[in-house]
Amino acid sequence: MEANFCYNLALEDFAKLSHRSLSSFKRDFQKYYKQPPGKWLLKKRLEYSAVLLNNPALNVSQVALDCGFEDLSHFSRAFKERFGTSPANYRKQL
Repeated sequence: MEANFCYNLALEDFAKLSHRSLSSFKRDFQKYYKQPPGKWLLKKRLEYSAVLLNNPALNVSQVALDCGFEDLSHFSRAFKERFGTSPANYRKQL
């Protein structure tokens, strides 16, 4: 997952890639990372999006897509929940 978090793969796909059932993948992931894989994945994507927002050549929509988000409104909502501001305002503050 560390190398593929930007790809829009379902947890089932990550489980298959690690040759585990979905339930054993989630259990092992929780044990190692101390959080569910879905939350870890969202956090990792949002942290990476904050880095990409430093690049003025990329617009917010492109950053969302590059980080594995298919829905711009979901990205904006999750970003604001995590960082307390919208992606556009975050960029302005930099």
